[in-house]
Amino acid sequence: MKRLPVLIVLLLLAFASSGFAQRAFQLRISVPSPSLGFGLEANLQRDLVALIYGDVRFTGPSFLIGGEVLFKPDLGQFDRDLRGIKPYFGGGLGLGLPNANFALTLDAGIEFALDRDTGLFIGGQSIFPFNSSPSARLLFGATFR
Repeated sequence: MKRLPVLIVLLLLAFASSGFAQRAFQLRISVPSPSLGFGLEANLQRDLVALIYGDVRFTGPSFLIGGEVLFKPDLGQFDRDLRGIKPYFGGGLGLGLPNANFALTLDAGIEFALDRDTGLFIGGQSIFPFNSSPSARLLFGATFR
């Protein structure tokens, strides 16, 4: 049991160092089952984003760790008045801990840029576990580049 805190600290340091390299962090809050999370974004192509996240659910407590690929275009490339508005949708895989429930996830939402480095987002996530009933949650938070 003494190795678990060390492992958690090492994982957090690995996420933080890759986040500094990519320069895109997310702080996430979800409802109705309250959770607090941290995510890292990396641009794959012009409008494709890879997202890795970890959320602590306060009902349990339990964890949700996942990775997704999101289509996230900046509407400013179509109309200059819409610059900084980024709707997104996509999906990926998740892992619910401590009982190791694998799940498919689908996301959709919108991000608004406050300035060049900060954005606020709101979205919905559907979680489809392989061995239990599906659930949905509302996500909101901030992205720091």
